[in-house]
Amino acid sequence: MAEVINATIETIEPFAEDVRLFRLVPEGAPLSFVQGQFIKVLWEGEKGSYFAIASPPYETRFTEVLVKKGKGVSERLFSAQPGDKISFEGPLGHGFPLDLHREKNLLFVGVGTAIAPLRSTILEALRRREEFGKIEFYFGTLTPEHLYFGEELAAWHAQGVNVVITVTFPDEHWDRHSGFVQHILQSQSDPLHQTVAYVCGMKEMVEETISVLKGRAIPEELILQNI
Repeated sequence: MAEVINATIETIEPFAEDVRLFRLVPEGAPLSFVQGQFIKVLWEGEKGSYFAIASPPYETRFTEVLVKKGKGVSERLFSAQPGDKISFEGPLGHGFPLDLHREKNLLFVGVGTAIAPLRSTILEALRRREEFGKIEFYFGTLTPEHLYFGEELAAWHAQGVNVVITVTFPDEHWDRHSGFVQHILQSQSDPLHQTVAYVCGMKEMVEETISVLKGRAIPEELILQNI
């Protein structure tokens, strides 16, 4: 059974009307985890809910989670304030390993709030930039207003990451890709040799993305999920 950790909510950052980034400061020792892992947030009277860790392992002072408002714990979190105490179990899952894939190209594919574990992994990969080849990030989101970590995406691009963003429902000001992220990947037919892919999102999107990546010559054992 995973350890129960008590923490204080330090900050709450709104990203969209229904999405917020919570920064948690654990009591006692810093949380040690592998990029891509997740935690189970506990709330009295509610069934615990799982949220991927959005911060990188080297940020030892705090742990960040990206929460989309729904029912149960996520709804309760939206009524919380900085300074409130919460508890969680974790870390959980096997995460997104990097050590096994040194010298390979890294391809990250995600949609919506599933950007959280990918962000954790990309930040760790950028800290160790010389260990890897090309880094690409394909991110699909609902609307331009749901473009999470926008300033960071620009910073990653400036550091040489190929950032490709697509939205499902663009507005009149959106002049980049639109549609599903797996279709953007499919439109490019070149083989992806010496590449490991990290994929996170809804079941149908993940299944379609895996099929597309296998068609572009990535072996199934190099297409990784964090669960």
